[in-house]
Order: sequence, then structure tokens, then C-alpha cells
Amino acid sequence: MTERSLQVVLALLGAINAGLGALALIAPDTFFDQIGKYGVENSHYVGDVGAFTLTYGLGLLIAIRLPSWRVPVLALGAIWFGFHALNHAFDTGEARSQARGWADTIGIAAGGLLLAYLARVSARLGGQAGVE
Repeated sequence: MTERSLQVVLALLGAINAGLGALALIAPDTFFDQIGKYGVENSHYVGDVGAFTLTYGLGLLIAIRLPSWRVPVLALGAIWFGFHALNHAFDTGEARSQARGWADTIGIAAGGLLLAYLARVSARLGGQAGVE
């Protein structure tokens, strides 16, 4: 992966996370109904998760310009997505359907693996460019 392609991936992932986070923060009921329908709705907690997700997305976007942020932000995201997938694995029965619950769990776990891979790639690219 080249520096430019990593920047594109960071921009895409940052925009997705920032967009989902903004939706959950600004319109928690819509987010719950359309994306995160697990268990009983609690708009306050959906908004809290939106604030975290928006912050993470902004961190990824900042990391485009600040290479020293990349490995920590990507590694933290990998850990977050790992725990997020684990949480979903325990709650698959609360999704709209069992299939949706497992699909979400697998998708989130795959996202965590992608972030871990990108952290490794970023460390390699940073090392070649002399960035700590």
C-alpha cells in the first residue's frame, strides 16, 4: 500500500465513522430505527455512542495530515471494533433478526481486522518515511 492509498482509505473510514457518529448524535432515533436497532431504544446512549464515533472519525481524518497519529488511532480503533464485535456476539438475538445480528457481528469484527492491518501498514510506511 502506498502513502497516497493509505490517505484515501483513512479519508473513507474517517468520513464513514464521522457521518455515522454525527447521525447518532444529532438524530439518535433515526440512527436507532435505521442502523442500530438492538434491544430497547435509549436516545441518550445512542447519542453518547454517536459522540464517540464522531470523535473517532475525526481522529482518522486528522491522521491523514498527522502521520504520527495513524498507528495509535488505527490500533485503538482495532481494539474498539474487537470489543464492539464481542458485544454484538452476545446480543445477536436482540437484532432485527438472528441473521442481521450475526452479519453485524462479523462485519464489525472484519472492520477491526482491517484497522489492525492498516495500523501495521501505517507503521511500515511511517518507518520508511522516517516518521515516528
